[in-house]
Amino acid sequence: MRPQIWIGDVVRALEVARSEDEQIEVLRVLGFTTAAGAFVDDEPYPAPPLQVHSPSDDERAPQRIEHDPTGPDPDDEPDEEPTDPSTALAELPLLRPLRTETTGPVPDPIERLAPPTNERTVRPHLPLLVPHWTSAIIRAALAQPVDEGPIDIDALIEMLARGRPVIRLPRRPVRTLRYGVQVLVDRGSCMQPFRRDQNHLVAQIRSVVGHELVDVGYFSDAPQRGTGPGSRWTRTDYTPPTGGQRILLLSDLGLGGPPYVHGRSTPEEWEEFIALVTRAGCQPVALTPYPPTRWPFWMTALLPLVSWDRTTTTGQISARMP
Repeated sequence: MRPQIWIGDVVRALEVARSEDEQIEVLRVLGFTTAAGAFVDDEPYPAPPLQVHSPSDDERAPQRIEHDPTGPDPDDEPDEEPTDPSTALAELPLLRPLRTETTGPVPDPIERLAPPTNERTVRPHLPLLVPHWTSAIIRAALAQPVDEGPIDIDALIEMLARGRPVIRLPRRPVRTLRYGVQVLVDRGSCMQPFRRDQNHLVAQIRSVVGHELVDVGYFSDAPQRGTGPGSRWTRTDYTPPTGGQRILLLSDLGLGGPPYVHGRSTPEEWEEFIALVTRAGCQPVALTPYPPTRWPFWMTALLPLVSWDRTTTTGQISARMP
């Protein structure tokens, strides 16, 4: 077996040798070659273990490459001949286009804002009621039942079976708007956010019922404080209509607004108002912009209430009307 002699030992020994003959002798003594330069044995020598070499300070310093002034300048050496792009493209096969399209001007990806002006832009109004249902909702809330429909056969047979005289033929009830309606609009501070909706609904009521059959009165917080056809100076003491008209209140009945708003209507005032119009033979109904979950018990027991909202339907109104 070969003794454990590493390649590093050979390198250090060769550095000490002063001539080529001594180097060959060192290699022979260490068992690497013979005097003729051949290997001592044919057995392969195991590879030395991997050793990490740490460079010294001299090796870390950058080495300066000295240029021979007599030799050629390396900067003057000719570069490789560049390839002509036209020659390289000429060798590529050309593809056949399927179609050719013309492109228009490229639009600006940023939408520019309009220049500022002094004009006031009014946004479109979105009413509280669904526009397609408004006419049906008005008819369901304002129409009054009258016995002018088809003959009630069941009631007629029962009268004959009991032996009662038929003085007048019984008829089924139908609803009509011919008696007209009085619309009382609350202009108090609590209803100020809904003023545009009030004006829009009054115009809708006139188009459905008829302009001559609609009497509009304006008040603040409670009708007893003064009601009139326009501004505050036109308002006087409230007087209920005659002929049994339907009275529609566009009010929150003191339900909305800040907790401590000045001049809020009280339940006692509304009880007084309902008693006044009921004695006159009128049927009141209130259209309030607040949901049923906020209605107090005294309000629901006092008069029929209708929610002034997008969820309002004719079925809900028919269920609350007497």
